[in-house]
Amino acid sequence: MKESLNDNPKEFWKAVLGQIQLEVSPMVFKTMVSRTKGVSFENDTLEVFCEDNFVKKNLETKFSSVVDNSVKNIGGKGIKIKYSVSKEKDPKENKEELGPLFSQQKTAEKLNEEKRIKANLNPKFSFDNFVLGKNNNLAYAIATAISEKPGELYNPVFIYSKVGLGKTHLIQAVGNRIIETKPGMRVVYTTGEAFTNELIETIQSGKGRGKYTANQFREKFRKADVLLIDDVQFIIGRESTQEEFFHTFNALYMSGKQILITSDRPPKDFSSLEDRITSRFSSGIVADIQNPDIETRVAILRSKRDADRENIPDEVLNFIAEKVDSNIRELEGAYIQVITYAKATGAVLTVDTAAKALGATVKEKAVKNVNVNEILKAVCLYYSVKIQDVKGKRRQKELVLPRQVAMYLMKEITDMPFMSIGELLGGRDHTTVMHGVNKIQGQIAETGKVTQDIVNVKQIIFNE
Repeated sequence: MKESLNDNPKEFWKAVLGQIQLEVSPMVFKTMVSRTKGVSFENDTLEVFCEDNFVKKNLETKFSSVVDNSVKNIGGKGIKIKYSVSKEKDPKENKEELGPLFSQQKTAEKLNEEKRIKANLNPKFSFDNFVLGKNNNLAYAIATAISEKPGELYNPVFIYSKVGLGKTHLIQAVGNRIIETKPGMRVVYTTGEAFTNELIETIQSGKGRGKYTANQFREKFRKADVLLIDDVQFIIGRESTQEEFFHTFNALYMSGKQILITSDRPPKDFSSLEDRITSRFSSGIVADIQNPDIETRVAILRSKRDADRENIPDEVLNFIAEKVDSNIRELEGAYIQVITYAKATGAVLTVDTAAKALGATVKEKAVKNVNVNEILKAVCLYYSVKIQDVKGKRRQKELVLPRQVAMYLMKEITDMPFMSIGELLGGRDHTTVMHGVNKIQGQIAETGKVTQDIVNVKQIIFNE
């Protein structure tokens, strides 16, 4: 066996790649794993060349177990893999050898930091500390691919998920990676809300003859090599913002510049966004991020524990991961809550301690996980009205109350943004939703009937 392996390192690695291809998504394989080749054997160690340090690091960490299992599956038990980069060594890895050039490296790092600040990027968001799982591997593979070749592979890219699942981490990681590896590229990161606010300020400034002109606004975004827009749903319902966004998108797209967009829903669910914009979103590649499974949640907590250097037993982390399955943000919040409780009370960190710390929170999160469509269905059932009528434009008295109750319960139970609730209920403006919520709150305080209605609808929702 060893003689044949030594004779055919390339063929052996090809066989390993064949096994890996069965275990990972096609996107991950194409953009990362396939960018390697077997070179030579030495003392039961196969040297594998990687195209760059990014591929090398991911194979050594995130995909090490997949590679090891694949090697064993083709009869390579006892064979070790050594990864090398076929290009020049990364100067970061050889600071000691740089001598006088080390100051140049420090200057480059300072320039990168200045670029991050100008691009509105947070350096803590990177691919290195993004926990990969089945729930996000497609989005991760696409993000890493476009960070290596902006504007060449997938464009535009649209990533969507519920809140707290890592969209912002991923989109900022793309920007940070490009700034680090492609210093000549201009990266701009913004949010849908910030884009809207900046446009409004520009319009107001223009009327008041301020310093910030419309041309400066357009130049900022349309001269970007990479445009990253987070939570694009905030431009919904704003005609002037949508118009400006469309022309910005078009200008960059026609110039072959990379566009990456995130949202809380897929393009097809934007009912009140102009068709020409949603069609642009769908013209590229669309990927979603799902809720993390138990294994991914445990991995996230262990990674945080190691980074924080906290002494927390695995069984405690497993307990937290089992109890909080909504999103990463709440998972990390529960982790902090358990640590804070233990330190404040002087208790030993055990499963029982974690249960006490999370007692009320776990019950509350269970309530928060109710789907908004379940709320709407329960409201319509209680008031004997049709869902399409509540979502529609009719303003008959028999529809106004159910519509406002639905708004109130969606906000109270799920804490969904006003704008998202309005979008779900037929594309209504967020101010309409705020008015509806406030109206029901006032009626609860003044009358008994609406209060009882709310109780009854909740009983339908939670089957109490």
